[in-house]
Amino acid sequence: MTTTPLVIVGAGGFGREVLDVVEAINESGSIYDVLGFVDDNPQSEELLARRHIRLLGPVEALAEVDAEYALGIGSGPVRARLDELATEWGRQAALLVHPSATFGSEYVLGAGTVVTAGVRITTNIVIGRHVHLNLNTTVGHDVRIDDYVTVNPGATISGNVVLEREVSIGTNAAIIQGVTVGRGTIVGAGAVVVRDLPSGVTAVGVPARPLNR
Repeated sequence: MTTTPLVIVGAGGFGREVLDVVEAINESGSIYDVLGFVDDNPQSEELLARRHIRLLGPVEALAEVDAEYALGIGSGPVRARLDELATEWGRQAALLVHPSATFGSEYVLGAGTVVTAGVRITTNIVIGRHVHLNLNTTVGHDVRIDDYVTVNPGATISGNVVLEREVSIGTNAAIIQGVTVGRGTIVGAGAVVVRDLPSGVTAVGVPARPLNR
């Protein structure tokens, strides 16, 4: 059986969750050969050893490995920089979708996106490059999620929402229908976004209000 070599960038908690997604994909029939992790500041070598996975070295080691890559880094801006580097090195981003995720009709998933267990995506949805959809998030109809967005576990994205580049949506946050969240904005855990948010702010509370600009 043909296998696709894969390197995961980032050996922290989410990087190891990406490995969980890959192992679930492999159990469903498509096979990735995980060569190992790269990380400039590894903190989890013992945990990786328990999984029988190698630490290949710093991120620059990816330049020397002929493999696809997945970005297991929570920060959208950091993912953007790493994606630029990996592209310069001629590496292709893997699209990783957990078998338990469900989809409606008419959806697009960008290269490098990671869809974890229990995610629900409905219809007419466009998702950009290296987006992270964490456990049990839901995405309603006619939503646009731009590059390097992070949606944390249990968040609910209602219909006709736009999440601009590098937005981060906190755990169990809710975005009501028709709202746009501006580039780089952080929505806190449990917040309820009921109106548009500008770029570059942190918004918390019910309803969510910006703390700063």
